[in-house]
Amino acid sequence: MSSTATISVVIPCFNSATTIERALRSVEHQTIAPHEVLVVDDASSDNTTSVVRSFATQSSLNIRVIEQQKNGGPSVARNAGWQLATSEYIAFLDADDMWHPQKLEIQMHHMQKSPACVMSFHDHEFSSSERFDALPHTPHTSYATLRNYLIRNRSATPTVMLRTAIHERFTDTKRFAEDYLLWMTIIANHGNALHIHAPLAHCSNPGYGGTGQSGRLWKMERSELSGFVTLWRARSISAATLIAVSAWSITKYLLRLFDTFLIPIRRRR
Repeated sequence: MSSTATISVVIPCFNSATTIERALRSVEHQTIAPHEVLVVDDASSDNTTSVVRSFATQSSLNIRVIEQQKNGGPSVARNAGWQLATSEYIAFLDADDMWHPQKLEIQMHHMQKSPACVMSFHDHEFSSSERFDALPHTPHTSYATLRNYLIRNRSATPTVMLRTAIHERFTDTKRFAEDYLLWMTIIANHGNALHIHAPLAHCSNPGYGGTGQSGRLWKMERSELSGFVTLWRARSISAATLIAVSAWSITKYLLRLFDTFLIPIRRRR
């Protein structure tokens, strides 16, 4: 592993005073320290920034706070941090999620072994626990294609590491499924994503039906469908593929609606 390679961590946050310190602790506990941690406060109305600054005074991390004057959503916040990032690699962490202590070390190691790869991701678990199981073995890897991603989003945002220099960015106008579109665009433009088969992140919200963005099922679905149209307009997928994946996406949406409807019924039993 190159001793000169560095990582910038970008953490967007909005009214995250109760969770941001936990996320920062998971960065502080990494077996290799990032070059910088860019915390982008998206015009919070609580004391998120004061919590971050208080943590920074006692932390070994190089923490920078970027305060947005207007709430722009996760795309705008992540792009603001990305614009200021100075490292070879960039990794994203949400303010209510956590990383395994070896996340950065393992992920950068595999990306350096694959110099043509601009994007990698790993597995995750839905949990709010700060405790991680020890990794029993060296994780194996495989590659995820655009076709794999058209079937479903393979990468939760806190699992992704990118080469900072690529020109693609999150679409500022998208507040839902914005990460999904970016991953597919990157793969369409640069080739397959490297999949590290190890659960190196805990995500507090499930893939759908949670309390955050994932709980707004129709808005997520509309944004997902518009992302496929964007890929078609960029000639990354054919018209036939657009129709097929849109039909598949709508089917998944209806199944999720049905499942979400059943959850309260199960709880009442």
